[in-house]
Amino acid sequence: MEATIEPGDPVLVLVEAPGGRRREYLFRADPRASYSTIAGAIRGSQLAGAPWGATIELARGRAHLLPPTLRDLEMHLFKRAGQVIYPKDLGYILVASGLRCGMTAVEAGVGSGFLTATLASALCCGGRLIGYDVRREALEATRRNLELAGLGDCVELRLGDIAEGVPEKGLDAAFLDLPDPWRAASALWESLKPGAPLVAFVPTYNQVERLAQEAPRAGYAVQEAVEIMIRGIEAKPGATRPETRMVGHTGFIVVLRRLAGKGL
Repeated sequence: MEATIEPGDPVLVLVEAPGGRRREYLFRADPRASYSTIAGAIRGSQLAGAPWGATIELARGRAHLLPPTLRDLEMHLFKRAGQVIYPKDLGYILVASGLRCGMTAVEAGVGSGFLTATLASALCCGGRLIGYDVRREALEATRRNLELAGLGDCVELRLGDIAEGVPEKGLDAAFLDLPDPWRAASALWESLKPGAPLVAFVPTYNQVERLAQEAPRAGYAVQEAVEIMIRGIEAKPGATRPETRMVGHTGFIVVLRRLAGKGL
């Protein structure tokens, strides 16, 4: 039987308007509601009960009703408790870490839970993620966002400073979104497996340099330091070209690997 949109479901509405204009929205299906878009209004009754993937005609265009991915939930539905890590960086961080089913990892500086949710989506199949933050409000924001994404049972959230160390041993990876990741890197050395990646996300060159300077003393080798940029394409029939705006600098990704000894 074809799945249909139920009341309360989050729905990604991809709207196409004349001139090749596109815009996406994320609405919760409510038969009593009405939603505004660039191509005209959508009645809630047009969402609830419709099959996923359906297309509805609007006054000045059309809308496609799609199940939201994690990226869609993060960008449109997650509540923010400060600066977040965006999908362009999340994907690279996940792949660079080699995270997969059955592994155990820690994250410090969970913030609003954007990276937490991305990591949990890879670990939910038998793995374990422990998330730390020194701010109680950040943990609460992350908990709410994980529940929105259906990942609430996949992460153990703890209030605390990871620079004081963690009780777990044999960790497969660690992730740091902190102003001073070198402190936490040193404390985590005892808990990480030899060769395990430690991935830090920092906004300034000064932090990259300090982390690279401290890495050997803390027992790590620097594998890479990268910056990811993304430029959209205006995909219009007969007029496809790069968008005039782009998402440039958000932060630097630094990948360290845990060595067998410190001060090498």
